[in-house]
Parts: sequence; structure tokens; C-alpha cells
Amino acid sequence: MRLKNAFRFGLYGVFSVLFASGALWIYADQMKNNPDMDTDMWQQAMAFLLSLHGGAAMVTLLLLGALCPMHVQRAWRAKKNRATGIVSLAMYGLLIATAFGLYYVGSEALRPWISTIHIAFGLAVPAVITAHIMVGRASVAPATAMEGRPRRATAATLVPADAPADAVLIKIMSKAS
Repeated sequence: MRLKNAFRFGLYGVFSVLFASGALWIYADQMKNNPDMDTDMWQQAMAFLLSLHGGAAMVTLLLLGALCPMHVQRAWRAKKNRATGIVSLAMYGLLIATAFGLYYVGSEALRPWISTIHIAFGLAVPAVITAHIMVGRASVAPATAMEGRPRRATAATLVPADAPADAVLIKIMSKAS
């Protein structure tokens, strides 16, 4: 179930901003503790990156909500790419839950655990998305490469030319046109 180009590139763009802002935040967090660095600059960078990450996360939530009826449900019914789709959805759910925990759970004992889980799974997102895309494209390739051309219906009968002949169906369809 290939996505339309505009939606697909929008999704890729937002995921890229989300990943980059999170990865750069991790780097800035490490740099703020370095005695040789300007800690104020890194604190400001962390605040900006966290705001950017949160904004991209909100847009991502909207896009994931749109993705469910137009991609996930259709692919599930067609029994296409379920394994990597389930892994992707589970990871997004875990990232959403841990983000909620980081924002709203006040426990200082739980925060480091939630943060570690969020970072680990967040860093794995590009690999999971890439795997999902590659498996999806590989599952479609044999169907469209049949004899070097896509399967087409004939105009008179609306039955694919290489479909087994069913005399009754052909008569009905021929009379209808």
C-alpha cells in the first residue's frame, strides 16, 4: 500500500526532523557536562532542540493518525507487510508512551529508565522504517514484474488478458458492454 508522494515525503521529512532533533539533543546533553565547553550555549541548544522535537512529535502524531485509515488498515486487510508494520506500530506506541512519561511522570526514580527506553527506541526508528519500506517494496516487485509489464484488463470484457477463461463470465461481461 504505497503512500502518495506528498504524504510520504511529508512523513519522511517530519521523521527526519524528529530523529535529528532527538539525536542532537542527546549530543547537547553530553556537551553541557563538559567543563571545557560553554554550558550556557549547550543549555540553550538543548531547550531549542527539545522544543523542535516536541513540535515535530505533535505533527508526527497527526500524520500517524492519518496513516492508520489510509495505509495500515488497507495493508492489514490485504495481508501485506504485517510483521514490520506491527514492529513499527509497536515502536511508535512505545515512543509515544515514553514521551508522555518523560513529560508528565514526576518520579525522579522512573525518569532515567523512561529516558533510556525512549532514546534507545528513538535511535532505532530509521532502521525499522527502512526495513518496513524494503520488505514492502520487495513484496510488490514480483507482482508488477510479471512478464516485464503490469497486468492489464482488456477493454471489452474487463477481465485480465492472462486470467483463466470462464465462459459464463466472458459471455455476461461481453453482453453488458
